[in-house]
Amino acid sequence: MSATCPTCAAADETAAVRKAVLDADRPLDPPTRELLSMPPEPGRTSAAATVFFVLGGLLCIPGLRALFSDDSGGNSSAAYQFGYHYGGFSIAAVLLGIGYFLHSDHRSHRGEATGQWPHTSEQWHQLELVWREAWLCRRCRVAFLRDSPAPSAIPFAQFREWAAATAQNPSTPMGPTL
Repeated sequence: MSATCPTCAAADETAAVRKAVLDADRPLDPPTRELLSMPPEPGRTSAAATVFFVLGGLLCIPGLRALFSDDSGGNSSAAYQFGYHYGGFSIAAVLLGIGYFLHSDHRSHRGEATGQWPHTSEQWHQLELVWREAWLCRRCRVAFLRDSPAPSAIPFAQFREWAAATAQNPSTPMGPTL
């Protein structure tokens, strides 16, 4: 099903943005494809945090073996027995704590450095909903929402900002008209 462009009232040059970006028969030029492409979904965990999580998890295995072993240590002191059974978890806890710190620090700074929205996966999914509903007109080089209560056309250069603003506040009008 095709949509009618609000600028030129033609339907023969319109296409869904998600399809036009991937269209091999009538490819968009690289700058236009870049303007209309979805930003990548924000990563959930940094590589450094993942390494610390894996190392901390692996170090829990010897701790579990020591915890459930029958070796009582003979005439060893209570402090030695405590350290033998629970000491393996102390290094793992430190590594997991470092991993958690790196993970939370990475999430709080993600997107802030570039000043771009979305910062979280939930925000990205809101943006994806707008992106999936957006259409473009190849003749006028504008993007629009087909079923918008106030149809307006947005130049390709403003598409990302418009899509982000629409996703952040879907009750607002769908951007400036040309």
